[in-house]
Amino acid sequence: MGLVGVLWCDVGGADDGSFGPFTRDLSDTDWGYQLLLDPTGFAPTEEVERFEVRPGDCSSDRDRDDCADSRERSELTERARSRKPVTGPQWYRWQVYFPEDYELIYPARVVHAQFAQQRLGAAWVFEIGATGVLWVGKRLDEEGSYQALIDEDALRGQWHDVVVQVDWSNKNGSLTVWVDGVRKAQFGGRTCSSCRVYFSYGIAREQLVRFNQAYPGTALPTQVVYYTNMRRSRLLTGLKLADEPSLALEGHEAMSDPDALAEETVTKPKATTVETPLPTVVSETADAPPVSESLPTQKPPTDTIAEDDRR
Repeated sequence: MGLVGVLWCDVGGADDGSFGPFTRDLSDTDWGYQLLLDPTGFAPTEEVERFEVRPGDCSSDRDRDDCADSRERSELTERARSRKPVTGPQWYRWQVYFPEDYELIYPARVVHAQFAQQRLGAAWVFEIGATGVLWVGKRLDEEGSYQALIDEDALRGQWHDVVVQVDWSNKNGSLTVWVDGVRKAQFGGRTCSSCRVYFSYGIAREQLVRFNQAYPGTALPTQVVYYTNMRRSRLLTGLKLADEPSLALEGHEAMSDPDALAEETVTKPKATTVETPLPTVVSETADAPPVSESLPTQKPPTDTIAEDDRR
């Protein structure tokens, strides 16, 4: 089992938005991954990627055992892994759709996209919390930090456009996230440690023992998520889709790639950009291995969001 089913083409360093190849990781169920015509009726593409995880969808390979580690997943992950550290700015983009019947599994965790480091695990995660909020979280330090991206009342039943700009650095980098053109999160400082970074997306359910302890005798729900337009580029202009006249991101001129900005200023005057306040950072203690981890008992400071609200 392990990595099967090569997808896309290997042009991950290109400036035209190409991204790949991707493979299925520790999942080979017939229902776990499908490329099909858009069932939602209003996706930005005719075909979309459908991910599904059912109770018991765990597997193992020579180095990992999701069943023993209280995990279930259906993910695509980059097959081509760099032997050298990734450095400098990189842009990423995708559209994601959570169906109306998408159910939460807190106090277990469900990650829907992640930047991981080889042999070191997740560095950045996009996960759903207890209140149905989609968060972006930093897992590089013992004290992680999270910022909210999509509220529960807006999460389901519509396609969301996610754009991420990362300056990969083990000292002074940055990570910024826009959702539907609005800047939602921004981090500064270290963005990787070894910096041998790769990307995965789909559904990865973690710490399922927590759910079983909180709801004994209750089966985990089946979860489904759709994706399309997975793109990566050194330049912001490489993320633009063929039918888009432009890609508008709130405040992007102050933090875009210098080469991309230079291209834009040749053809049009630089617009005045109004900066929006930066989101509040929510800090927490980093997680221990999922099987042995217990629920946190210490209350956070009054000026932060409680863990139950964040997850």
